[in-house]
Amino acid sequence: MSDKHLFVMAKITPKQEYFESAKTELLGMLEATRSELGCIQFELHASECGNYLYLYEEWKNQADLHKHHQEPYTQDVAKKIEGWLAAPTEVSLMNKLF
Repeated sequence: MSDKHLFVMAKITPKQEYFESAKTELLGMLEATRSELGCIQFELHASECGNYLYLYEEWKNQADLHKHHQEPYTQDVAKKIEGWLAAPTEVSLMNKLF
């Protein structure tokens, strides 16, 4: 049985007046997240139109992703930006096909 990596794409839609604050909070968690056991890739991207932030993640497995969501700093950032969002965060879990 192979241990397939889990890929995550999260689309975050901050209210325009909170875009920079949300970006700063998310950038602030990159280093800690990248040092977590099981984190292979954790990148923050912004759309060209400047309305959306995207987290692109690759994890060794579902358990490691679950542990990441339990980290106090992850929960702190999620709580902090919750009121800054114009829409709920859209999360897609993906498996690589090739």
